[in-house]
Amino acid sequence: MITVFFANFTYITETLKNNSNLLFTVHVKMEDDKMMKFFRKHKKAVSPVIAVMLLVAVAVAAVGAYFIWFRSFQTQTQKSVQETSEGALGGGLQVVSMSDDGDVYYVNLKNTLSSGTLVLNATATANPGATNLPVVKLGAASGDRNISAGTTKTFTIDPTFNFATGTSRTFTIAANSSTVVITVTYADS
Repeated sequence: MITVFFANFTYITETLKNNSNLLFTVHVKMEDDKMMKFFRKHKKAVSPVIAVMLLVAVAVAAVGAYFIWFRSFQTQTQKSVQETSEGALGGGLQVVSMSDDGDVYYVNLKNTLSSGTLVLNATATANPGATNLPVVKLGAASGDRNISAGTTKTFTIDPTFNFATGTSRTFTIAANSSTVVITVTYADS
């Protein structure tokens, strides 16, 4: 009898009988048998209901992570496109913020050019609303609509229509004889 050891087998037995006739008797005890015995002996496991709940929780977490990544990717892409389009359209004018007090709109505008002064047109447009709305620098004479390079100034837009809380309006503000144009959407508060 010859016993040979292999990586996956505990032993293999070979038996020779009747002179040159070979009769093989192979006893295979695989290491997997030990694992099966272990699991048969220790039957503790996660119930199917808890397993399904865990799978659902992992799926929801994966979708949430994807949503967060997608939103940040979308925001970065939009900023990039906005910066590129501003440069292509003459750029230089940026709406920093906008608010209202129920009587007038307050718009913080920034000249993003590295040099040169932007001169706002005397009027702006609100849609829905009206055209030819006067644009005035806050705390200054009506004729001062200049914004130096790299500076931010607050202007007022005096509407000829009544405010309606929640109404979304798109304002078009232009500078330098309408060679620089920017639009901003704002909801009345």
